[in-house]
Amino acid sequence: MRTNPKHIKTVLIVEDEEDIVEILRISIEYNSDFNVFFAKTAPEGLQKAIILQPDLILLDVLMPGMNGLELIEELRVFPETAGIPVAFITSRVQKNEIQEYQKRGAIGVIEKPFAPLEITAKIYTLWNESITK
Repeated sequence: MRTNPKHIKTVLIVEDEEDIVEILRISIEYNSDFNVFFAKTAPEGLQKAIILQPDLILLDVLMPGMNGLELIEELRVFPETAGIPVAFITSRVQKNEIQEYQKRGAIGVIEKPFAPLEITAKIYTLWNESITK
């Protein structure tokens, strides 16, 4: 496992819905100094994660082809991505679903729909909780 840096510098967001991507891009770039990268599919996300080795990955659960739960499993296989904290962005937030995300190694969940002006604060909260565990 890699050691978490004190500050988030690079965030990779794997999300297939264009509207959500645009909202996240505007919200995060406006409210933070993160370098933000996007992938529209799980295979693209895996490839970018290996290359970029971001500090944090935000991952949609429901995507065509490989879904977010399958992608987090793939991320844990590669040494370059095994220790990267992952949070899910999803509308699937029933207690048993959240337990499943945590069981698979997610540091938390950002619920859709989310308040655009609060997304950066939520990212920092999840981040801070993950580095204190």
